[in-house]
Amino acid sequence: MEYQYRIALDIGTEYVKAIIVRFNENNSSIIGYGKVKQNYNNMEGGAISNIEEVIKVCYEAIEKAKEMAEVNPKEIVMGIAGEFVKGVITHLSEQRSFPKKKLKRKEIDNLVKRAQNEALSKAQDELLVDMGLDDVRVELVNSSIVEMKVDGYKVSNPEDFQGKNLEVSVFNTFAPLVHVGALETIALRLGYKLVGIIAEPFSIAKSIMSNEAYEFGAIVIDIGGGTTDIALIRNGGIEGTKMFAMAGRDFTKSIARSFNLSLDRAEALKLAYSEGIIDDTGGEIKNALKADLELLYEGIEVALNKLAKSEALPQRIYLCGGGSALTDLFDGMVRRELYESLPFFKKPEIRLLTAEDIVGIKDKLSFLVGAESVTPKSLALQATRIEEVRNDSIWDKLVSNFS
Repeated sequence: MEYQYRIALDIGTEYVKAIIVRFNENNSSIIGYGKVKQNYNNMEGGAISNIEEVIKVCYEAIEKAKEMAEVNPKEIVMGIAGEFVKGVITHLSEQRSFPKKKLKRKEIDNLVKRAQNEALSKAQDELLVDMGLDDVRVELVNSSIVEMKVDGYKVSNPEDFQGKNLEVSVFNTFAPLVHVGALETIALRLGYKLVGIIAEPFSIAKSIMSNEAYEFGAIVIDIGGGTTDIALIRNGGIEGTKMFAMAGRDFTKSIARSFNLSLDRAEALKLAYSEGIIDDTGGEIKNALKADLELLYEGIEVALNKLAKSEALPQRIYLCGGGSALTDLFDGMVRRELYESLPFFKKPEIRLLTAEDIVGIKDKLSFLVGAESVTPKSLALQATRIEEVRNDSIWDKLVSNFS
C-alpha cells in the first residue's frame, strides 16, 4: 500500500522539533528528525512572538529532518500551546419530534454545531477576562466527540439509530486568531500545505488513550519551556485542558537572578543541576528554585480544581515535558497531599511519562526518547491520523481527524 509523508512541527519555547512521518492504513513510522534551539525572544508564554525568526528556526529544523528522511513532504501538521489556548467541553441534548426516524448525519451535525457555538461563546468570554481586552477573535482549533447517547444508551456512531432523546458531549479547543494566524503564516511561508493544527495537551492525551486510560481516566501534566499544559481524561474521553504560563523558563530566570548569570549560562546551570552533574551540597540552587516550584504546584492544583468541577478526579497523574526533569520537581509533586485539597478518593499515583509510552507509531532509530519528547512524538502520531475531509459533514471531520 502506498505511503504518505507529512511533517509534524512542535514549535516549543526552547526548541523547534520537526518530525517526518511515513504512514498508510497499516503502519506508521518516524523517518526523520530535526531539533534547533530557539532564540530567547522568539516565544512568550508558549506563543510565537517573532514570526520571522521562528520561520528561520523552523526551516532549519525541517531541513535537518528532510536530510535524514531523504523525502520532501508537501503537508504539515503543527502543534499549538500557550496560556490562552482554551479547552471547553459542552453537553447538549434534544428531544426528537420523530423518534422512529433513523438518525442522519445532518441531524447529528446540527447538534454538534450548536455545541461548538456554545463552547465558542464560553471560550471567548474566558479569553476576554484572561487577556483584559474588550474584544478578541477566537478560532476553533480541533473538536472531539467525548460521548454520544441515544435514549440513554452510549453509542460510538449514532447514525441510523432510532430514539427520542439524543445527547452529545463535545470537547473543543479554541485559540486567539493571532496565535492560529501565526501558525498559518509560518506554514505558508515555508511552502507547506497545513492539514491540521492540534492543541498539544489534547495531542498527548489522545495518544495515551489506552484501554486503561479509557476505563479509569488519567491526568497529563506537560511542563514545557513556556507553559504548563494539563489535560483531563475522564468518562472515556478528553474532558478538558488548562494551560498557564509557569514552566522551565521561569526556573532559568530565577537561577539567573540568584547567581547574577546570563540566561544562557543560567540555562546551562539548570540542566547540569537536573542531570546531577553539579553538586549542590550547600543547597544554593535548590533554594533559588524553591519559590518557583511552590508556585508551579499551586498553579497545577488551581487548574485541577477547575477541571474537576467537583467530580472525582482520576487516580493516575502523568508528568512529562522538558521541565519535568528538573531535580526535586517530581519528588515535590509526589509529596504534595493533593487528595486533601482536591477530589481524589485517595493519594493519586504519579509517574513520569516518556516518549516510549507513545506506542502507536514506530521509532526504530529512537529519535524521540525521554519525557521531553512526549509532545513531539504525540504530534507525530496524531499527524498520521488526520485525514483530509472533502465534504461538509462535521461528524465526518470529527471521526476522521480524531478517531
